[in-house]
Amino acid sequence: MYHCGMRQMEERHVANQVDLMVWSNRLDLLAISNFKGEVQVHRLHWQKVWNLPPPKENVTVSCMAWRPDGKALAVGYSSGSVYIIDIEDKDVLDKYDLEHEISEDFEGPKNIGITCITWAVRAGTLESATEYSLYEDTTMFLQKPSSFTAFNTSYKNQGGEDSVKSLKEIQEPKHLTMLLVGYGSGCIFMSIFGRYPYGTVQLAQVTRDEGGDYKILDISLSDDFSVMQVVYIDRVTKNVLLSLVNTSVLSAYAEEIFVVANKHGQITQMLSYLDQTMTSITEAWEHILLEMDTKMAYYAASVPEGGVSADLLELLMLGVPSDELELFLLQELTAKGLKKFGNSVELSYSTIQKLVLRQLNIVGQHLTYYLSELRGLTRIPDRYKTLGVEESTVTGAIRACCSFLNKCLELQQVIDASMRNYKAFFRWLFVVIVRLLDEQTPSDIVKINQQELSHIAEFLYNFDNVQVESNDSVPEKPVKFNLERLGQYLQDQDLSILPDDEDNPWHKFLRDNSCIMKDTDTIFCMAEFKKYSLVQQHKYLKNAVYQIFDVTHKDVGKNFSLLYNIKCYENKSETTIENNIRVSQLFDAAQQRFMMAFLNLNDKHEVCFMSTNLKERTCSATASKYHFLPNLLKESKDKSTSGENVAVLDIQFYSSDYLSVLIEHPHNVESSIFVQVPLKIAVENSCDFNIKSKSYIFSDKMQNKNMSSLLEYDVYKFLDKMDGFRIAVSGGRKVAVVLSKSFRKVRVFEMEVDGDEDEDETLDITPQSHNRSSNSHCMSEQQNITTDETFE
Repeated sequence: MYHCGMRQMEERHVANQVDLMVWSNRLDLLAISNFKGEVQVHRLHWQKVWNLPPPKENVTVSCMAWRPDGKALAVGYSSGSVYIIDIEDKDVLDKYDLEHEISEDFEGPKNIGITCITWAVRAGTLESATEYSLYEDTTMFLQKPSSFTAFNTSYKNQGGEDSVKSLKEIQEPKHLTMLLVGYGSGCIFMSIFGRYPYGTVQLAQVTRDEGGDYKILDISLSDDFSVMQVVYIDRVTKNVLLSLVNTSVLSAYAEEIFVVANKHGQITQMLSYLDQTMTSITEAWEHILLEMDTKMAYYAASVPEGGVSADLLELLMLGVPSDELELFLLQELTAKGLKKFGNSVELSYSTIQKLVLRQLNIVGQHLTYYLSELRGLTRIPDRYKTLGVEESTVTGAIRACCSFLNKCLELQQVIDASMRNYKAFFRWLFVVIVRLLDEQTPSDIVKINQQELSHIAEFLYNFDNVQVESNDSVPEKPVKFNLERLGQYLQDQDLSILPDDEDNPWHKFLRDNSCIMKDTDTIFCMAEFKKYSLVQQHKYLKNAVYQIFDVTHKDVGKNFSLLYNIKCYENKSETTIENNIRVSQLFDAAQQRFMMAFLNLNDKHEVCFMSTNLKERTCSATASKYHFLPNLLKESKDKSTSGENVAVLDIQFYSSDYLSVLIEHPHNVESSIFVQVPLKIAVENSCDFNIKSKSYIFSDKMQNKNMSSLLEYDVYKFLDKMDGFRIAVSGGRKVAVVLSKSFRKVRVFEMEVDGDEDEDETLDITPQSHNRSSNSHCMSEQQNITTDETFE
């Protein structure tokens, strides 16, 4: 048995008023938000790990939840957005904008924001997560991510080292987890791993209350995901209700959900890698060619339209430059500058070619493979149809991926041709400058054969910017000099110089045998993508993949059904309770029951407790109301029930054995009392009720029991000079934190400390109960969770 001591670890005064506090159940980390909308993560000894500012001004944090493995934090903002934050470096792993989905369904926009977040984990390990499958071993067919090598160049963000790091760090999860977000007017957004969107459920649809205007307070899932318990407020009646929803589809198809969600993770990871590589290619191109592009554009602006090509072609044919061209070659460009540019351009082309060949191609092959696997799953409708992934949309994404790979091949050919033309062009221009300076040139440089001459002529012919054919009038704009054919592929617009594929034997074959493209998913014509640049093709691919996992039109609610809708609490006062309800829920896996406790801050003198048992085929439930009397700290066991009830400030389930309660001190306004209520006592003193009842459970008719007379004295801890307002506890990590009414003082405690150790550091308690507290025993060994994981 563990002693129920509370050792104070830290007491801190903070700069900004604290709003929410949530402990990680895997690591000794506390996430807090403040009134400015910032999120901070602190270690147990209040060492700050990082600080995350709000996404925009006047946005505050509505709720937070840790991913079960403790490596990510879900943050819900008042704007209606949810951010999934990486704990290591506070990067945004995923982002969901949910508020806009419900604004059209009701009269006028309602900025309701996020109301609650839960991150549940399914008990047990799935077969597909542990057993090796030969058919799912991609290493037999694809290059490993480690083969994505970084290139040692002088450019920034080449996408090499960072990309390799990101690919290695993302590991397939071993357990199925579900992120549940309550938002808007009774909507529940569901996401597998917080990464794969499963869909949105309208609670009003499940409860068959069409047009119901709800505020969801808390969501809890059973350990096998078969039942969901939702506590919510009806915004019309201002009453608190509880729904038990049959979500057995999540339990029955857990394997399928796990497999598809992992495929989604692999696909989005590859898309992220594509984004990084595309950025690297574009930056490499712009960085190297910027100066030369600027100089040539300056010269192009000084001559009539098309004058650059005309002047250079004239120089090529006659050997004599115009006055403007000679001035440009000798003063602006110079022989030394030309040599430098030539080396830079060649390096740029070589780098881009490597990025395309070794990275875009490999990632494209990965994507095609994963999408083909996903299409195979859609062809097993009895198992995967419920997930809403359609074969036609997956096929569309595969076609988009093949088109992207084809565009990469096209770009490689353009780079080969351009490098050849560039070398010839620079060598010829270097000879011209040297001759203009009357200097001697080596004979091997001077020689230009007929083939090189034709390459230079072709290169010069397309030297000026070529506009896309259009009937629309083009507005006046600064002269943009198009250096050659490669740049057009890296812009978000149609190609101006189309590739010549008339002599391509495959295209000829398709033109002559168009019948073979009918009713086939494998063979298709690339003609529709002929004008696409690489950037456009990339955007098309991303959109095609997005369509596969788009759940905005998916009716998730049709797979769920209502088990029971329990009327909990009727608000008879005129004051609003919408923002004054504190709810805590927990699923006890050992007893297969939900436990729910809530507190109305407008009436702090009672705690409502409910337990719903799922063991029987038809659920049974018990409920009770509890209060605390001022005699709770007296030396003798006073059985009298006289005196006004002590105000309850906050509640939260510590574990499946204890409910943590913060109450006011009956005689000292500057202090408060922390109580660990054994749930066994709470359940034993609850009364059975008809779960199908149409009346409100926590009514005035229900007996309000004195919890003080049921508890031993050693579960009360006196918090001296701490006027508590809110608590956050974790039985997994055996920690607690108390926030004062000023929102600026926090006190952190280590729980379940042996009273004989470090007695001087143990919290002061009332003189009457000081002797008893040092020998107190209250926490069960069941909560001795392994704590070998540490946060580096």
